[in-house]
Amino acid sequence: MSPLCWGVLFSCLGCGVLPGARAQFPRVCMTADSLLNKECCPLLGVDVANVCGSQEGRGQCAEVQADTRPWSGPYILRNQDDREQWPRKFFNRTCKCTGPGRPYKAIDFSHQGPAFVTWHRYHLLWLERDLQRLIGNDSFALPYWDFATGRNECDVCTDQLFGAARGDDPTLISQNSRFSSWEIVCDSLDDYNRRVTLCNGTYEGLLRRNQVGRNSEKLPTLKDIQDCLSLQKFDNPPFFQNSTFSFRNALEGFDKADGTLDSQVRSLHNLVHSFLNGTSALPHSAANDPIFVVLHSFTDAIFDEWMKRVNPPADVWPQELAPIGHNRMYNMVPFFPPVTNEELFLTADQLGYSYAIDLPVLVEEIPGWTPTFLVVMGILVALAGLFVLLVFLQYRRLQKGYTPLMETHLSNKRYTEEA
Repeated sequence: MSPLCWGVLFSCLGCGVLPGARAQFPRVCMTADSLLNKECCPLLGVDVANVCGSQEGRGQCAEVQADTRPWSGPYILRNQDDREQWPRKFFNRTCKCTGPGRPYKAIDFSHQGPAFVTWHRYHLLWLERDLQRLIGNDSFALPYWDFATGRNECDVCTDQLFGAARGDDPTLISQNSRFSSWEIVCDSLDDYNRRVTLCNGTYEGLLRRNQVGRNSEKLPTLKDIQDCLSLQKFDNPPFFQNSTFSFRNALEGFDKADGTLDSQVRSLHNLVHSFLNGTSALPHSAANDPIFVVLHSFTDAIFDEWMKRVNPPADVWPQELAPIGHNRMYNMVPFFPPVTNEELFLTADQLGYSYAIDLPVLVEEIPGWTPTFLVVMGILVALAGLFVLLVFLQYRRLQKGYTPLMETHLSNKRYTEEA
């Protein structure tokens, strides 16, 4: 990624908080009538006919299609959680975006299942779009961090980029970094559960990393990425963190990079979060660290590379019995208007973006001489050699002329003479 993109990203993040915080649902839909009617289809402008921007081809008001197929996994809040059949607990009709209002051509619910790749992809696309609007530049693109160094140090953890460790407390960010005073939110998960409340966005302390506590860990290697990309199955039952030989589970990091399961091993995405430690170590707090953005951009680049190599049909994604939120047609929580996992299960090119990276393949993956092919070729070479030998012998025979099988010597003696 160009230095300009890095600079713009840091300028935006360095402001501390992006201006113009938005609610989960459009404010215009938070009226008694809208909530009772369970419809959120606001007008675009003052024209009463321009519902959802339909007059400009931006979208239309449509019935929410929520996946009702069975799901699996450890989940005890059935029929109690607002996220089930998202967002039908709130609205049955919403805008369905289709045109220029959508910044791309097509379009825990985000981990330990198939939706890991699509949920984070959609999150990045919206963040990128928000930053484009903030700076007034529609060509701005998020940078990525190629973390496949195999090293025991973070090469972007410098004061020029995401901040080095502070000398007097290596768990904090250097005071020479723009992120030295970066405060985090929504970190006190135990308190929220105990009080049965939601995070309200109050600052809860400074951003922390603690690589000192992870001296024995090293970042993933290029070989790890190549091994992961060599897996041909997108996911395997039970479509959870114990799935084996699953590209998704290997990329997420619950499998080894080659797809084998070892509960004691973290790999790829999970390994990087663990390596950074501190705020990045836990799923509910990790997005507080700006490194989260570039870490997941590279993870999405690996996913895109796999999509281009394998070109999987949509039906490799399970329609049912994945953990809640992870079935193919499930609306991803909490995005609104609704968008399904299937809508993001495409190559990046199909969604209107691409990555400036070339990930090499394993030597074993390069088309070559298979054992069966070698055997067949050996037989053909032997037959060809035998044919050449026979032709050569026939040629020599013709050069010498024919030799009779028996040589007869006639005698000129008479019958009465002694032989």
